Amino acid sequence: MSRTQGFWNEAAERRSWAEQQEVFGRELRDVVAHAHAHAPAVRAMFDKLGLEPGDIRGLGDLPKLPVTAKAALVELQRRAPPFGGLLAVPPTEIAHIFQSPGPIYDPVAKGEGWGYEEGLYAAGFRPGDVCINTFSYHMTPAGMMFHDDLTSVGCAVVPTGVGERETQVQIMRTLGAKGYLGMASFLVQIGEKARELGVDPRKDLSLEVAWSIAEPMPPSLRSQVEEMFGCVCRQGYGTADVGCIGYECYHLGGWHLTHRAIVEIVDPTTGTPLPDGETGEVVVTLFNRAYPLLRLGTGDLSALDPGSCACGRHSPKLRGWLGRADQLVKVKGMFLHPGQVQGVLREFPEVKRYRAVATRDGNRDQVTLYIDTGATPEPALVERLQQRLRDVLRIGVAVAAGDDSRFPADGLVLADERVWD
Repeated sequence: MSRTQGFWNEAAERRSWAEQQEVFGRELRDVVAHAHAHAPAVRAMFDKLGLEPGDIRGLGDLPKLPVTAKAALVELQRRAPPFGGLLAVPPTEIAHIFQSPGPIYDPVAKGEGWGYEEGLYAAGFRPGDVCINTFSYHMTPAGMMFHDDLTSVGCAVVPTGVGERETQVQIMRTLGAKGYLGMASFLVQIGEKARELGVDPRKDLSLEVAWSIAEPMPPSLRSQVEEMFGCVCRQGYGTADVGCIGYECYHLGGWHLTHRAIVEIVDPTTGTPLPDGETGEVVVTLFNRAYPLLRLGTGDLSALDPGSCACGRHSPKLRGWLGRADQLVKVKGMFLHPGQVQGVLREFPEVKRYRAVATRDGNRDQVTLYIDTGATPEPALVERLQQRLRDVLRIGVAVAAGDDSRFPADGLVLADERVWD
């Protein structure tokens, strides 16, 4: 069984780019017509712009529509709960509703899915593989997202979630797991725990393919995983709202674009599409009838590289994750909004100044909230603040007293001081 070649949907994945653009044009016209007819927010946007659905005929017409930032989704849903007027099917067609940071509520219709199958197959997952899925199944979509798409590929999924590392090792060894899905940094931690238990990850475990998402993966981290387990480690890219946007194949060299959405690279300030090779914001138009997202700004920066790949796919590739276009920070697979931190601190009038800082120790992300209460913070205050931050941010945050050096005058509530090798 080859894990280095083949296609999940050969007809789609081997289309020329010109053929793919024709397909995109047809799908775009269909989704725009449906959204205009059934989603009040889309209809209101078109009316405000003086547009009709027929004005959007192909990819060249997309810049007539504005880019919608994730923060705008939060505001839309706040004004018109629960889905901001974007739901375009009856509620009886909805299978799941997830909550993403913001909060943003993401409805998923029956049968629509997230589209990661082609990326998983390109990475080397095959029917019959036993795979552990270490993403959370609670509230956010990642756990069920990858569970469903692994199952669609034909894999047997062990829903370990973010369980204790010793248990992960036991499950991998007992079941002979061939596949891992989660963050690469967590897989390294599992390997380190295995060694502590006297288990050689390379010789005593059966891992052959690992797929990482939700964090940057520098070459040093990929090499560490592949050398530790003797497996192939590849990366995917997507969001909770959209699902799959891009993925690596065996030959690396960037992220192949998904065939289920239009991906643009635009000027973050104007929304104007940029030429190939220039860095800009990743903007996605999803062919989703239930929850049509037209030109959703991810806030991520990347660039498009045209040309074919040795794997046989012909779409352009995203050059990888090149930073953030806004003040969001992704930590442990979760986007943290400065407003979330500010919202929590409004509940603690004892805190006069504060600043959250993301750092990295080895392969572990850490967030520390530095606070100024005018004196040494009371242990009870620190405990209550840590618990409230965990409730809202869904990750652990250390709380510490900060001095003047921790509260610079740049106004940043949430700073990213991580360094990636």
